[in-house]
Amino acid sequence: MLSRPTRSFATLALFLVATTAAAQTPAEILAKHAKAVDPTGMAESIQGMKMTANFEVPAAGMAGSVLLLQRRPNQQTMTIGIPGLGEIRSGYDGTTAWAADPMQGPRLLAGLEAATAAEGADFRSLTRPADLFTAMELAGEGDVAGEKCVKIKHTWKSGRVSTDCYSTTTWLILESATTQSSPQGEMQSVTQFADYKNQGGIMMAAKMTVSVMGMQQVVTTTSVEFGEQPATAFEMPAEVKALKKP
Repeated sequence: MLSRPTRSFATLALFLVATTAAAQTPAEILAKHAKAVDPTGMAESIQGMKMTANFEVPAAGMAGSVLLLQRRPNQQTMTIGIPGLGEIRSGYDGTTAWAADPMQGPRLLAGLEAATAAEGADFRSLTRPADLFTAMELAGEGDVAGEKCVKIKHTWKSGRVSTDCYSTTTWLILESATTQSSPQGEMQSVTQFADYKNQGGIMMAAKMTVSVMGMQQVVTTTSVEFGEQPATAFEMPAEVKALKKP
């Protein structure tokens, strides 16, 4: 059992930690986050990225592969390959967001779904500068897997709102909660980020656990390469391009 003086100091320490975190502004927390992600300031020189990962849905016994390509300033394409199902593809070529999968076929995205895809393709989101958002406000404190964090409610330029919890120890993001727009309607999703690794000078989460409607998807990174990616990799598939009006 702690003696009274020890309890008092422990209480004071917890108070100081909480006060210190709460006393910071969202802009100050984002500045610490950017420094934690990119400690040597190399992100500005990165022109592209290739990431491979494993994809699992444990409750469904489903597994597959992920290939993500990005090209500065705002192009992205992702392919999820699932044996027995086929490929789930999506992308943003700088002007148009699209998707194609065996269930719904090719689609041109619109509204919030398209805006969210465009924001995800913005290379600057790697370090989260404040100008990605129209509003930011502190939203309390949290605890993710035993690690304390401070929450910021971000309003993105698309109008999407996410509440993200930044570690008060490392200032890396531990959790992000948002509402996703999809053909099935809007769905709440929570993504937890873990096992951060230094990938060529950039701190990136090697494990992401996404929870949507009670089902978890786990993405585990297997490789990250930075460098220019070919422009042809970001062209829409022919079946998607055929949907565009002349």
